[in-house]
Amino acid sequence: MKATRHRDKILAALREWFRIHKQAPTLEEFCAELGMQPRQKATLQRWLQTMRGIDVDWEDNAARSLRLLTPDPEEPGLQIPVTETLRYLATGLTEWEKREPEHRSHIPKALRVGMSRMYLTSLLSGDEQAPSNLPEFFDWAKKPVVQWKPAIEIKHLSPEVTFIEDGIASDFALQWQVTGADVEMQVQEKVLQDVLEYCRANQLEENYRTLRKLIIERPILPYSEYRRLLSSSQLRPLRDFLLQIYVDLVDLTSESTYHFCPRCKYIMRRRRDGTYNCRNMTCEQLSAKLRLPPQPQIPKHEAENWKAVTPGVHRYGTLPGIWEIQLAQALTKLGVRVTLWPEIDEFDLLVEFSKKVRWAIDVKDWSYLDEQRLKKVQYRFDTTETFIVFPDERNDVLRIEVERQRLEPELDSVRLKLVSEIISQAKKILEKKNHA
Repeated sequence: MKATRHRDKILAALREWFRIHKQAPTLEEFCAELGMQPRQKATLQRWLQTMRGIDVDWEDNAARSLRLLTPDPEEPGLQIPVTETLRYLATGLTEWEKREPEHRSHIPKALRVGMSRMYLTSLLSGDEQAPSNLPEFFDWAKKPVVQWKPAIEIKHLSPEVTFIEDGIASDFALQWQVTGADVEMQVQEKVLQDVLEYCRANQLEENYRTLRKLIIERPILPYSEYRRLLSSSQLRPLRDFLLQIYVDLVDLTSESTYHFCPRCKYIMRRRRDGTYNCRNMTCEQLSAKLRLPPQPQIPKHEAENWKAVTPGVHRYGTLPGIWEIQLAQALTKLGVRVTLWPEIDEFDLLVEFSKKVRWAIDVKDWSYLDEQRLKKVQYRFDTTETFIVFPDERNDVLRIEVERQRLEPELDSVRLKLVSEIISQAKKILEKKNHA
């Protein structure tokens, strides 16, 4: 029987599936992968039958046994995001440049990680050379970045940009560097910025909202659910980002039994005395104060089938998002209409009491009041109030009631509030509205 004209489409879809998933798809899942309706299963089965023994095969009466017979050299088993590699290189280069000449023989950690990732990428591609020492890296850094084949995946990259320009770190390198004490976490955080920029460029507001809620509410999840989410209509456009955001749980740490924080639900660290604690002190304090019940533990043999967000995404995406969702839920329970991350994260919460009464809220979980960062929050002229809101648990150190008298005159009508004050003010508006 002649192979179907749909062969290329089916093979491409299967390769994409196996690039992401460990198990083969069911017929229903493969229909969805191809953009077909469930009622077209019989049609897909006929197409696959024409390819059986040539390109694909499966075991009769065995679920998830579909497999490719043709090798696919273009799909390595390990994926190394090029954007992350470039950020390590840029960060390491700028750090090296700041050092005194007598200390430049020692390679900064970020640069060492970036060069290692380049080397691993070259091994996977099989046809790409990578610099193995500082002189070779500097030679590479003077050449256009696009000459490095893996950089092809970066859209709109000028053919002229280099890492070194006129003997110093280029504007491109300065733009791609990350700052902070923990470079690895900062690089992992940058994927959240990449998601934001991509969603804004493609007007994917609901998709963005779905992903943000996922990393906040499900920082760990079983592989079967992860696989389903990758193919869902809301997250499928963002699957390449999800592949960077979620990693295998067992790659983060090796434990005989994995314990999770009662508050943020992320993996906990084992202390020397054998007890476990969350990476975040606020979680520790609130878990004890609120007597939150423990999360179910996962033994090592099961943990191999679980995914977790990277530590950087947990720190910069999961933890601050908990406060945002909690405030949204509290206001929603009062009967107020709340939109999380409106206009693709222009601010955190849009609170609508009526067409005439609307609040814009940015939630900040800060350990100190940074005046310059406060001034970056702009008053929203399409709302009646713009608030910067802080958790009550931070008030002992922030002293909002005292500090706002000094700060608010400099904030162009933006007001500082505690969560409890926002809830109280919302209740007053609703009571007044109900008695009108």
